[in-house]
Amino acid sequence: MAERTRAGRDGWRAAALVTPALVGLCVFVIGPAAVSAFVAGTDKKLTGVDFHWVGTANLREALSDPDLGRAVRNTLVYCLLTVIPSVVLGLLLALAANSVARGRPVVRFALFLPASANIVAMAVVFRYIFDASPDGLANTLVGVVGVDPQNWLGDSDTALPVVALVGGWRLTSFVFVVYLAGLTAIPPSVYEAAEVDGVRGLARLRHITLPLLGPTTVFLAVFVTVLTLQTFETVAVLTDGGPLDSSTTIIYYIYQVGFTGSFRIGYASMIALLLLVTVVLIGAAGALLGRRLRVAREDAGAPAGAAPALEGARR
Repeated sequence: MAERTRAGRDGWRAAALVTPALVGLCVFVIGPAAVSAFVAGTDKKLTGVDFHWVGTANLREALSDPDLGRAVRNTLVYCLLTVIPSVVLGLLLALAANSVARGRPVVRFALFLPASANIVAMAVVFRYIFDASPDGLANTLVGVVGVDPQNWLGDSDTALPVVALVGGWRLTSFVFVVYLAGLTAIPPSVYEAAEVDGVRGLARLRHITLPLLGPTTVFLAVFVTVLTLQTFETVAVLTDGGPLDSSTTIIYYIYQVGFTGSFRIGYASMIALLLLVTVVLIGAAGALLGRRLRVAREDAGAPAGAAPALEGARR
């Protein structure tokens, strides 16, 4: 009887702890998502009260909208310019910082700063750096080698790459932090065993470190991709989607459609719903791949994921 009473009290305590989080999830995530999904099937405008159900009309329009197609292409280019470079550079920085003997906390703090900085404030700083005037920092630097001043943010050929550079700068810092955590989680005994077997340098990196960082790499690839698909602040501050929509991303296009001009919140909700489905599919694919990597490591015996790695290094 006493055990049942204790179990009942524990159950109420657990419910009391979980309820606030569930309420917040319903109010701020599930509820708005459900409302947005409903509005996506209407001709609702932000400035009006009346609306009508239009079924799949918004979906058909989205699939044939050339402006949305341009925004999708810009977003994909942005992803290519940021995801792979930030993951690779973040890994290299983490490897370098992990090998630093003196001043390690200072190095880690300096490399973590971009991830903790306010993106809007930093975008303003980068706007000054890439100012079109000859006094802009970027133009001053290229002027040293005889290149004429460039309108970095006002040229359709350079606007999106500059926005990607700013976004990648911040993402690299985040990737660095996650990879550094992954490196510190690798048991020292793994490297000691590798040292005994004569596995050093690039061989140790290739056969031990990188395989053990596999799940971390999958997580970062998925998470960073999702973040880049939702890019808004950098575009809004640096280019306002211009020039000629050359730097308009999907999220910024949703903002333009739903909150400026015609205020078509119904159509904007449909685009947002399509983006949500895409993000969920990417997340599910990443979770499946990460799970397979973890299962493979567990089957091999982890941290004895290092065992087959050491065997491969010996060969």
